[in-house]
Amino acid sequence: MSQKIKNPNEKGSGFIVGIIALIAIVAVVIGVVLYMGRNQPIEGLPDEDVAFSIETEGSVIRLASDDAGDDAVVAEVYEDYSCPHCGTMATEGHADQLEALNNGDIIVEYHTLNFMDRGSEGHSTKTLALMQRIAETGDARLFWNVHTMMMEDINQAASWDSEQLAERLDMMDAPSDLVDDVRNGLDLSGAKESGTANGERLNGIIGSISSPPVIVDGNDVLQNVQQGGLGEWVNAALEAGRA
Repeated sequence: MSQKIKNPNEKGSGFIVGIIALIAIVAVVIGVVLYMGRNQPIEGLPDEDVAFSIETEGSVIRLASDDAGDDAVVAEVYEDYSCPHCGTMATEGHADQLEALNNGDIIVEYHTLNFMDRGSEGHSTKTLALMQRIAETGDARLFWNVHTMMMEDINQAASWDSEQLAERLDMMDAPSDLVDDVRNGLDLSGAKESGTANGERLNGIIGSISSPPVIVDGNDVLQNVQQGGLGEWVNAALEAGRA
């Protein structure tokens, strides 16, 4: 009775099945690692409570406490989300602004600009569209924290793509429809109109479009403030409004 002699280098079906199974396991492990990495919390996202409300009126976003009376100072803040000086002012004046808003000492009206996009659909316009959408939800806390995030490091914020920004908003409990719209691209038409209207208003007050003027009773309280003093804008506004 003869026997077939096997080639010692020949691989059996069991070996092939084992290789396929190993490849499948490796693929699953890689997928799990990527998924877990993608959903890890992003450290350092702003998470502050606020005691004021938010509303929109045309191109203006208004922050005010229910405790704000007739003696509260109304400050018109003209800022551009691509403006480094605006980032400095927002960051260095952050604590003073939050305290004054919560206490009802100041009412802040944001007249957001987009002139630094120079007519393109750039970071300024896209962020203006985002902040308008957030303001329209009536969620003052979300607006405050996203504003902080976008102003803390303007260059970094400008580098995020739609997915990176959407991930951050999702972790900050933004509405799911807003997160989806950020991923897919926000409608910028309203932001363009608002940026133009706010620029025209500012030009009518100070004769030019620049940032970050803070207007109280028709005057720019930062007119004589050097860059290093931008963080004092809240105190300057309160002083001017109470004079």
